[in-house]
Amino acid sequence: MNVRLIKILDATVGGLLCWVGGHWLHWVRRAAATESASIRRILVVRPGGMGDMILLLPMLKHLRQRYPDAEIDLVCEQRNREIPGLAGESAKLLLYDAHPLRTMLRLLRRQYDLAVDTEQFHNFSAVMTWFSGAPVRIGFKINPGRNPLYTHLVNYDLAGYEADEFIRLLAPLGTTGKAVVEGCLKAPVTEGERLILIHVGASTRYKHWAPEKFAELAKRLTSLPGTRSFSVGLVGNRKDKALAETIAGISGLGERVKVLAGEMTLSQTAGLIGRAELFIGGDSGLAHLAVALAVPTVVLFGPSDPMKWGARGSRHAVVRKDLACSPCFIFGYHKLCHSIACMGGITVDDVLAAIKADY
Repeated sequence: MNVRLIKILDATVGGLLCWVGGHWLHWVRRAAATESASIRRILVVRPGGMGDMILLLPMLKHLRQRYPDAEIDLVCEQRNREIPGLAGESAKLLLYDAHPLRTMLRLLRRQYDLAVDTEQFHNFSAVMTWFSGAPVRIGFKINPGRNPLYTHLVNYDLAGYEADEFIRLLAPLGTTGKAVVEGCLKAPVTEGERLILIHVGASTRYKHWAPEKFAELAKRLTSLPGTRSFSVGLVGNRKDKALAETIAGISGLGERVKVLAGEMTLSQTAGLIGRAELFIGGDSGLAHLAVALAVPTVVLFGPSDPMKWGARGSRHAVVRKDLACSPCFIFGYHKLCHSIACMGGITVDDVLAAIKADY
C-alpha cells in the first residue's frame, strides 16, 4: 500500500479508533501485573523500515533475558522478515502489510499477557496493541490521542539514540540498560576480492546525494594509498540499479567498480556487506545493517538527526553540514524543502576526510 495513503488512514481512521478504544478502556481498566510468572505471551509491535528493525534487536534481547520462557510475536513489515533470523531471534513474525486480516485475527485470539508498542507516534500500532487484549500495554507518551490505549507510558526523548529509547520501554518491567547494535547480526560471509561498498540509493529525495559526487568519490577512493588494491561495489535495491549503472559509467573505473544494486536478496546483501572493508552511504537501512554486521561506516546525514540515528563507536563516522534548518525529519515526515542544502552541501572532500580520519 502507498506510504502516503497509510499515513492518511493512520491520521483519520487510526485516530478515530484510538478515541473509541480510549473511551471504552476508561470503563474496563484492570490491574496490570508485570511479574515474570504472569508473562507467558508477549506481543512486540515494530512498524517501519530496516533501520527501525535493526535498532529494535537489542531491546528484544533484553526482553528475552527478562522473560526467557515467554513466547514472542513480532508485528513488522514484510520487507524486514529476514532481519530477526540474522540475529538468531525466533519470534513469530506477523507481517501486517502482507497479511493484515490474518494479523488482526491472531491479535484478537492470542490472549497476550504483555504488549510493547515501539512505534513513536502513529496510531495504528496503538490500535494493534489494544486489540491484543494484553493486560499490560506499554507505549511512548508522545501522542495524546493514543495514550489512553496503554497501561504504562514511557517518556520519549526526541534527541535520544533510538535503540536506547526502545530499551527504555522495558523500564515498567524493571529492565534497564544500553543498546549494543554493533555486531548484533551475523551473516554467511563469502570469500572474494577486497571491497569498499557505496550505497547509492535513498528512501526519500531529501537524502539523495548527487550521482556525480558518488562517481568522483569512487574514483578518488581507488587512488588512496591504502585502497589501491580494492574494488568499489555500488549497492542498493532494484530501483537503484539504473542509478548505479550511471554512476559506474561516469566514474570511468571500468571493472574496478561493480554494479551490485538489485542483484541480491537481503541475506545475500548482508553477506556481501559483512566482508566489506568499509561501507559508505546516506542514512539508510543498509547503513544500519553494516553497523550491525560490525563493518566500519561513513554515513552522510542530511535531514535526519545523527544523535538519534547515527551509529555509536569510533569505527563509525558521520558527515553532515551544521545548518540551522537541519535536522528536519521527524516521525517519518520532512519539512518542505526545495534546496536540500543539507545533502547538497556535502562535498567529496568532506567524505574523504571522514574516511582518512576513521579508516
